[in-house]
Amino acid sequence: LDLLETGSDLRDSPDYQQIHAQALNTLGSLELALGQPDTALEAWQFATEIYQQLKDDIGITGTLINQAQAMEALGLYRRTCKTLLQALKLDNNCDLSNQERFETVLQTFQQTPDPQIKILGLRSLGNSLRLLGDLNHSQQVLKASLKVAQPPLEKRETLLSLGDTERSWYNHYKQLYTRKRLRTDQKEVKKQVIAQVDHALNYYQESLQESSKLSASTSLDIEPKLQQLSLLIDYHNWLENLNYEDNNDNHKPNIQDVKSQINDQVKELLNSEITKLPASRTAIYAQINFVESLISYELKSNNHQDNLQRSSFILQPYEIAHTLVKALQEAQLLDDKRAESYALGTLGKLYEQTQQWYQAQEFTEKALTLAQGIQGDDIAYQWQWQLGRIYQALGKTEEAITAYEATVKTLDSLRQDLLALSSDVQFSFRENVEQVYRELVDLLLQDEQTAEPIANKRIQDNRIPDNKLKQATEAIDSLQLAQIENFLGCNLSDIVELAEQEIDPSAALVYPIILDDRLAVIVKLPKSGEFIHYTTALPKAKLEQTLESLRIELEKRFISKNSLALSKQVYDWLIRPAEELLEANQVKTLVFVLDGGFRNVPMATLHDGEQYIVEKGYAIALIPGLNLLEPKPLAQVELNALAFGLSDMREDLADHQGFADIPFVKTELGEIKSQIPSQQLLNQDFTSQKWQELISSVPFPVVHLATHGQFSSDPDETFLLAWDKRINIKDLSNVIQNRSENSLEAIELLVLSACKTADGDSRASLGLAGVAIQSGARSTLASLWFINDESTAKLMTFFYEELAASGATVTKAEALRRAQVNLLKEPGYKAPLFWGAYVLVGNWL
Repeated sequence: LDLLETGSDLRDSPDYQQIHAQALNTLGSLELALGQPDTALEAWQFATEIYQQLKDDIGITGTLINQAQAMEALGLYRRTCKTLLQALKLDNNCDLSNQERFETVLQTFQQTPDPQIKILGLRSLGNSLRLLGDLNHSQQVLKASLKVAQPPLEKRETLLSLGDTERSWYNHYKQLYTRKRLRTDQKEVKKQVIAQVDHALNYYQESLQESSKLSASTSLDIEPKLQQLSLLIDYHNWLENLNYEDNNDNHKPNIQDVKSQINDQVKELLNSEITKLPASRTAIYAQINFVESLISYELKSNNHQDNLQRSSFILQPYEIAHTLVKALQEAQLLDDKRAESYALGTLGKLYEQTQQWYQAQEFTEKALTLAQGIQGDDIAYQWQWQLGRIYQALGKTEEAITAYEATVKTLDSLRQDLLALSSDVQFSFRENVEQVYRELVDLLLQDEQTAEPIANKRIQDNRIPDNKLKQATEAIDSLQLAQIENFLGCNLSDIVELAEQEIDPSAALVYPIILDDRLAVIVKLPKSGEFIHYTTALPKAKLEQTLESLRIELEKRFISKNSLALSKQVYDWLIRPAEELLEANQVKTLVFVLDGGFRNVPMATLHDGEQYIVEKGYAIALIPGLNLLEPKPLAQVELNALAFGLSDMREDLADHQGFADIPFVKTELGEIKSQIPSQQLLNQDFTSQKWQELISSVPFPVVHLATHGQFSSDPDETFLLAWDKRINIKDLSNVIQNRSENSLEAIELLVLSACKTADGDSRASLGLAGVAIQSGARSTLASLWFINDESTAKLMTFFYEELAASGATVTKAEALRRAQVNLLKEPGYKAPLFWGAYVLVGNWL
């Protein structure tokens, strides 16, 4: 390159531009190999510009695919995908969920004449799709890439990528296991987890076999071995957390076998001289990743007190520290601030584990300063969180709270990048991000005088100041928003925070917060804005079991003693301590921000021992945190509805299989029409296309869907049934985008009258919150369980009667309360099964 810059005779050569571009291309490859993806990207961007001037299509394609590799190394996965599609002159929309479009993209790559471009392009596309959460297509693309003849080095990389995709499937099933409540479902998912571990380990092993064919095989062996080790340790830790109550489980893995594999893997890595690699960015990260894996294994093993069972060659803390100091020195030598921060922070983590708190604090603070200096928020939040834990251990509660708040702030700003970065980040959401918020709330709700959790204290005995209670509710709001964004896989930029003065003067906000050792409840009273707080000493598992049992009882066609006892128990936890204050403040509406298993129980069914809460006069609404579309009373708009109904299921349509006909849908739509003006589409007329056209173009304030639907913690299993197919979350999003483009007002009220939460899914109500927000509706009225009975039509009739007759005097929440009370007073409908399933999410005015 220097010769090209200085040699005037070369500059005049007709081939100057071509040679210059080739030199830049080679420079980019060298920089990437040396672990400098940012400078590699610059070189390849410059080369692309030259090839564009030369109108050299092969050169443009090759350098764009190279750019994509650099972007992938920098974590810019969405840009990687777009650049790859641009390289082959395809529309750069990375949503390949449409199978036809996916096959077009795959064929275009497969038909590329240059074999090197084909191999690199397919592998980069497979990696991008994995990191964007499209695991099925990632797998297909990488398997297609393996069919192309490739040298051992390239084949090694492709097999590594396939191993990583199988590991992402493993993460997916691991998270699915935590959401399943039924033992039979858990068994099936566990089989999938075990199978995915085997698939991933096999691909990593095949990658190792390709490495052995190369001269530099020792250094190349390390990456697949590290991947195997970190997967085995993660799998071991997951197995340790499982409670094997079923001794007849034939799929129960032997944890001692996994320990033995881990020990063999550590021995192999030490023999491959991982600590003696020549200084490079790759070597530094290899050493840090090795140590991270060991620390995570040590932590889990210490928790289960089985250190004596582990082989003696697992490294001692001083040996781990020595490896990290070497990595730190190499990072300083290469002036790689990011790697330096990782090495320092991991040293901090090691000292945290060995409870050497002051050394842990010193190294973590240095790591954080470096991370913030390079705007590395994705690593800074880890060190902020670590500092919070260290300060807490040192008894520095205020410093711990400050560190946790900084973590939450960093996570909030990172959220969009986290969602775009990696589906694995989403899969680990509950293990990492959610834990940060809960630990912060736990700290905020500790007694300042004793630094101990407050439990079983009456309101007047609590000494937690208002500002800390406010901070706790704000943290829960952020957590709720993060959970829904994680579910939807997008950033909710169009929601606005509800200003203090806009809150209904007769509505109290209720936050039940589930902590490991207790249930905390914070209530924000109207008018004064005063916060009150009370707690119950209650292990999380017992609380969740109570809520699960109550939900089962509520779906029975009769009222059992057990049902009333459980309803009263939950009422006693949530409402009874605040009864007098609610009455004194003339509260008419209770607006709940629900946590965990509370989301699967309709609050209207709580019982005080004499009557249900709705009979006491309280209207009930749910909000997913204090973040709403701007509230506007329904009375300000003319009431007319667009109603869709599906009473007959089609035997010839796979999507309709397993769903029964709903004969009362026709009655329901007829009753709506008698109450308010409405346009109605039933059965064959209710196609997904007609639904999309009408909602996108006609300004109806009320949209009513009387059709089967399901809410699940898996977006792919959250849907509504139309005559021709399922309507899913993505379809809802597209419709709202079209409404926005057509300058239509948001839907005021979306009614989903025949839905249910997915069986055995403990977090299914996330799907309801996701639908409520993704639909863009200000309010969503939906059922948590399906009732194939005339009662649905009756309740909807009462509801619309109240809305139509009362004008501006009744809120949507109050209209629902009156409808529920009217129905439960009718003979045969006293049981909550008939009237209790309905919840109002969003704007209750």
